[in-house]
Amino acid sequence: MCRNISSAQGPSIGPGQTQLLDLRGLHVNEAVTLLKRELSGLRSMARSSRQRQQVFISVGTGHAKGSRTPSRLLTAVKRHLVENELLSITEPQPGIVRVVVS
Repeated sequence: MCRNISSAQGPSIGPGQTQLLDLRGLHVNEAVTLLKRELSGLRSMARSSRQRQQVFISVGTGHAKGSRTPSRLLTAVKRHLVENELLSITEPQPGIVRVVVS
């Protein structure tokens, strides 16, 4: 399971590409630490290239089918993105969070 940012289109990472950050299986503290580090790098890349970076963050649902309570990881990642990183988020499908970094 890859936990590094990689292009959704291939192995190279470049400005203006869609990125995927896979946090599935990490504990909340590990995930938030990795998220901070990777977003910092993406912000630097976006500024230097003057292109926004779309990032899909995979956190998984954290539960078996049918569970009605959200996973702790999903809740923590969404809270961090909104409150600490000041990013707008969307959730295009369960367990996937989308942000645009500029």
